Amino acid sequence: MAEKINRRALMSGIGAILMSTCSMAPFVMMSLYMEQMSRSIDSTVGMLAIAMSISTAGAVVASLTIGRVLKVLNHRIMIALAGVLVFAFQFTISVSRSIVPIYMVAFLNGFGTTWGGMAMSQIIITQWFDKARGTMMSVCMVVMGLVLTAAISAVGTIIINVGYRPIVMAVGIIGGAGVLLSAFLASGAPEKYGLRPYGTAETGKGSEGETAHGAIPPSLSFGMVIKSPVFWAIILIVVLGTVVTQGFSSQAAVIFGTFGLDPVTASYVFATFTFLGLPWQFVFGFLCDKIGPKSALTICGSVCGIVLLLAFLWNGFIGAIIFAFGLAVGGGMAGLYGPNMAPRLFGVKDVGDIIGFIVMASSVGATIGPLFFGLMYDSLGNYMATLIIMGIIVVICLLLNFWLNSKGNLTKIRRQIEKEKS
Repeated sequence: MAEKINRRALMSGIGAILMSTCSMAPFVMMSLYMEQMSRSIDSTVGMLAIAMSISTAGAVVASLTIGRVLKVLNHRIMIALAGVLVFAFQFTISVSRSIVPIYMVAFLNGFGTTWGGMAMSQIIITQWFDKARGTMMSVCMVVMGLVLTAAISAVGTIIINVGYRPIVMAVGIIGGAGVLLSAFLASGAPEKYGLRPYGTAETGKGSEGETAHGAIPPSLSFGMVIKSPVFWAIILIVVLGTVVTQGFSSQAAVIFGTFGLDPVTASYVFATFTFLGLPWQFVFGFLCDKIGPKSALTICGSVCGIVLLLAFLWNGFIGAIIFAFGLAVGGGMAGLYGPNMAPRLFGVKDVGDIIGFIVMASSVGATIGPLFFGLMYDSLGNYMATLIIMGIIVVICLLLNFWLNSKGNLTKIRRQIEKEKS
């Protein structure tokens, strides 16, 4: 008989999905009204973009501290505080008459989108789900993508008619309230309630504490994890994978234009790429559960790498569609590989620190990617060489994936765990 999920695990999963969506949606939607806002406060789009960079810097700091703060503060307090910060940033935008107050609050918004966003969501999912961890993380990302797609279309139209200020206020209220609600839905670590993560097998044959799908016993402290070359290989894959995916996404419409498409057709292919990305996020997470993160990255990364390395072959509409499909298949290697692979290897003893570090690495990659693509285009006048370099980077990720999962490395990790337990 299939194992039944306990109520706390189910509600925690729902809370994780809600908080990640409600914390990120208001921030992502800033692009809809930046031009209108710049005129209203006598600023420029470039100066407003600095506010987004300041918020990203806050998110990096929040990611690095989330594990340590979780050991001091209850997770519900952190999430509730995040909800307040998400609202405060949107409120400031809606009432400000200059850029200065927005800069002052932007850094704190980074804490809101981290302590009550994807980082906290992945921590909660890791704590409560063993059997379906990858699937739950991918569902979280897919739901967020669907909500954003719908919200961006609706909000963009309304802003044109009524202006950005009342809409930003409404979005801030909804986003902040959603994050606050998730604080009540999501529970802390299962052991606090005398429970086990969903899918964890009872101790029996094999290594003590092994999980249902064969993960190494959760016993390694973050102090030992951060000393492991394997962990840094995972971090490098996350950084490089995010450079590829975020760099491409930031300039996708222009890149599709280099395949010989007119602006309208290029935008259509970009929309197709975005649409394909959602189911492939789910597939990547599902594969992580069924065959493991190593095999998931091998399959999806190989398709993505081949398409990038052969970028010079893709011309016209059909070529652009093939290229869009290949990039969509590899989308999960940035956001889902690290949070699934690291707990599987090192366990969940210090999952807050581990996930926080991985989210920080993703932020670094997201900063480098668009900049690299842009500078390469300015230097060469096209994206072809950049795309081939991205293909080489994906191959490097695949090689690192095989290396960190080698028998020798896994044996060393098991010995470290046993040594720390004794």
